[in-house]
Parts: sequence; structure tokens; C-alpha cells
Amino acid sequence: MPKLISTDLKWLKAQWHARGTALRRRLALALGQTFDPYPAVPAGLGLSPSLRHRPSGPGAELALDWRRAAINDPLVWQKKVRAKLIDLSGYGRFGGPPGIRHLQNLPNRDGLKHRRLYLKVRDGLDLPIRMVWHASIEDTKPVAAMICLQGTNSGMHLSWGEALMPADPIKILNDADFARQAARRGYLAICLEQACFGERREQLLSPVSQTPCIDAANHALLLGRSLLGERASDVTSAVNWLSEGDTGLQVDPNRIYVMGSSAGGTTALFAGALDPRIAGVLATSCIGFMRDTILARHDPEGQNTVPGILRWFELDAVVALCAPRPFVTVSGDCDHIWPFDGADAVVAAARPVYERLESGDRLVVSKAKGGHRFYPNIAWPALVCAMERAGHDVPKLMNKPISD
Repeated sequence: MPKLISTDLKWLKAQWHARGTALRRRLALALGQTFDPYPAVPAGLGLSPSLRHRPSGPGAELALDWRRAAINDPLVWQKKVRAKLIDLSGYGRFGGPPGIRHLQNLPNRDGLKHRRLYLKVRDGLDLPIRMVWHASIEDTKPVAAMICLQGTNSGMHLSWGEALMPADPIKILNDADFARQAARRGYLAICLEQACFGERREQLLSPVSQTPCIDAANHALLLGRSLLGERASDVTSAVNWLSEGDTGLQVDPNRIYVMGSSAGGTTALFAGALDPRIAGVLATSCIGFMRDTILARHDPEGQNTVPGILRWFELDAVVALCAPRPFVTVSGDCDHIWPFDGADAVVAAARPVYERLESGDRLVVSKAKGGHRFYPNIAWPALVCAMERAGHDVPKLMNKPISD
């Protein structure tokens, strides 16, 4: 009996201690203070893990950086960098066009035609697609295609202006309807659902993490891949279908473009860098050196992490892989995630490769006044200019968008 009483007292003492500590912690947080019960640390010690990961010393030499690689031919340099990026990211290019599943013609919406389908890449990998185009596009004439990628939000339905979640109406009001904009400018808009969002949100794990991408990002790393590399692979599968498969329209294989904003812009950038068939890239609100962005702040998603990339090159090299094709980026001067100054610095670092390939005027960075969002009144005209400088056949509606 005395032993039992002693055990009960220890349990009560532990409970009292735990609750007292919890109360002190809550009080500190309520007063806007940091709760730090640990002993004072002597000055000058490096204990935070982030210090270990700062881009300095061995393992951060950027061995394939254009300025360090000592490769005079930019095409040879691109070949080496692209091969390394394929290896690091786990990007894969599946042969042949994917099959079509569950094709459905839908009623017109906002004066535009809609078609829903799924592309079967392989067992366990089906890609939701929404085609959006204007009735003025003829079945008998080659059309330019624009693959549209949403960022970290509720899904691709935003691209054609449909609101399904509470925040969607505000996002659509802030010009997240990429496909509707592209279709009104004469493109065949291809909405591709990114992994972890919308119809491709995780539905089998139980429980799932609160942030939508971290589970898939970690699982990809276990297999020697990255979520970003897998997303770029999905874009390539869509390119395979557009260039080799049956879309019901004549797609010009030399005019397949990709665009996106935020996480969608990052996928667009990496897809354009890895797949030279993509004719041009519009990647907005997503550009900044990794050392100043994802390496310098918390990251609950992991969706932009490519293992080992900073041993070889920074983001300017990925932009330079798009040369000599048109590349346009826009960022807000008050963007709290990807500010304009960071985008401007990356583009400046990538410009020498574009200039060596006599295409410097096709690399465009523009500043917008505002925060983290898509800016159609700046992005689309900038894309027109870059495309015309590259000699591309710009969709005839591009300079004068069709209204509803």
C-alpha cells in the first residue's frame, strides 16, 4: 500500500508540474513573449539548424554555375545542367501520348467551350484536364496551347473562374482565372491539376498532414525524386498528349506554352527548363534565389525542394535553361513571398546565357505595384513582346482579347 501511495503522489506531482509549465507558457504567449525555459547559451555558438544550412563552405560550391563551370559553349552548358537537374529532381519523360479517360463535353461557360477529361499516364497516375477555348478557334487550323497551372490553393477550377471553396471568389477577383484569360486571347487553354491540390489532393492517407504538400514531398524524397520534379513530369505528359495525341483540335506542336503563378509558376519554370519542346514560359510571383527565399524561412510544404540542387547551381541556372525561348516573369514590389527585387536579381544573373544565345530581349522581368498575385495587365503584354521578338506566331486575339 505505501508503494501505491508513493506512486500516486509522484503522478500528482508530475501532473502539477506539467500544468504549471503549460500555464506559464500560455501566459507568455498571450503577452506576446517567447517562452524559453532553456539555460542561457554562451555568445558566439552556432546551435540553430538553419545556420548549418547557410549556403557557404563545402557542399555549396554551385559547381555548374555559368560563371564557375568554365564551359564556353552555352548549349553544352545547358546540356550538362539539364542532365544534372533531371537526376536531382527525379523528372521523367514517359514515352508516347497518355491515353484519354472519361472525356466529357461540357456546356459553354462565360462564352467559352469546355471539355473535361483525364490523361492516363500509367497505373496510379491520372491527370485531370479541363480544355477551355473560344468558339472562334477552328478545328481545321493549328492553334497555340497554353498549359495553365494554379499555385497553392484549392485547385485548377480557379483557372476557368469557378468558385468551390470560401476563398475562391476573392482569388478569382484577383485574376486567378488564367485559363479564361488565355482562351479569350486565342489560346487553347489546358488546365492541369497539380499534385496535392483540388482533385489530386491526398485522399488515401489517414490522417493527412495539415499542409497539403508535405506528405507527397517527403514520400517523393524517399524514392529519390522530388515533388517539383514529379509536377514537371506531369506537364511533360500533357505536352506529349498535345503534340502527339488526339485533342479534338489541331494543336501546333511548336506553340505549346506553359504558365502559372506562385507554386504554379515554379512548376512552369522547371517544366520549361527540363522540356525543350515547351515554346515559352510565363512564370510569375515565384522567382528568387533559393538562398534568400526557401533556404531563409520556414517551409511547411517542401514543394519547391530539389535535393542537392545548391551543390550545383541556383535558380538563375534554371531560368537560363529556358534560353533562347521566351521567358517572362512578373512580381509585385510588395510581394511578401517572392518580391520583385529577388526576381530582378535572378533574371540579371540568367541574362548572360540568353545574351550568348542572342536572345536577351526574350528574357523579361516586370515589376507590379502590389502583393502576391497574378497581374494580367502586365504579364500578357510582356509575353506578347517576348514572343514577337522570338518570331513566334502570336495568337491573333492576343493583342485584343475577346470579351464574354
